[in-house]
Amino acid sequence: MKDYTIRNYCSDDADKIGSFDKVAELSYRYKGDFKPANIFCAVNSENEILGVADLEPHISWTPIEENSQNQDYIYRLCVNIRINPLYEAYKNLRTSLMDVILARAKEIKKDYPGKKIRVIKYISADNNKEMDLFISKGFIAYRNSLVMKRDLTEEIKPCDSSSEFRIVNWKMETEFDVKRYVETDAKCNEGAAWNFDTVSWMRYSPEWATFGAFSEEDEFLGGVMIYLITEERSATENIFVLPEWRRKGVAKAFITEALNYLKKNGKTMATLCTDGDNKPAINLYKSLGYRMYFVNIEFGYDV
Repeated sequence: MKDYTIRNYCSDDADKIGSFDKVAELSYRYKGDFKPANIFCAVNSENEILGVADLEPHISWTPIEENSQNQDYIYRLCVNIRINPLYEAYKNLRTSLMDVILARAKEIKKDYPGKKIRVIKYISADNNKEMDLFISKGFIAYRNSLVMKRDLTEEIKPCDSSSEFRIVNWKMETEFDVKRYVETDAKCNEGAAWNFDTVSWMRYSPEWATFGAFSEEDEFLGGVMIYLITEERSATENIFVLPEWRRKGVAKAFITEALNYLKKNGKTMATLCTDGDNKPAINLYKSLGYRMYFVNIEFGYDV
């Protein structure tokens, strides 16, 4: 018999969650993607929180309300399970939270008849225990996500400048700027892009910056976002370029600018993620000095 219950999150839970996972607390408080109906807390008789689980929209979820994708398109929701370290020993706690999450996903599916929905989790290729849990609930492996690293103690080769575009450390200070960023990202990725809530949230990440390329006519062509991971390491993520501006050195220019910025600010490593079958992107990153770091496997459960 379980000595805890699972219920939906409420705002009074935030401080308690923050005692063991500050990122989750802030996400639930301020990031619009997280809805209380999609967040679950395991609590004991003292109303202490043993763990939480949530469904977070993946970039593929952004066009769910539109009919812009073909019928085989898969809309994905990421599952996150976070256990309070004081209660790690509780038997089957993760399993119980997973059961509630999958039940919630099936409820969401009813709102989108005819659309394919998959719950996913990225798991490090060496984390067999985590993989066992997800496989036991019916998840299967779908694709590899390569995490690549750039050693910033090594030389960063200069990038040839172009008169056709300029690189800017874009502060994105207004709502209009954020919308402009989101719209361009969507154009580059057939609608599967970070939404307004996610970009607004990322702007408040520690040591956040965005390096963007702009044409002579001030059109936003694409960019790279950077933010803190550890004191030594920063992310270089969400890299995109408008299709008509690809293979013109745009991405190489703004990534090089970002790497130099990180190096000047004392970072020794930059990392990024890319799909394991994205050969053009992998070749670009290799040419910029990125090398393999580790592999995450995307596990999925079709609702």
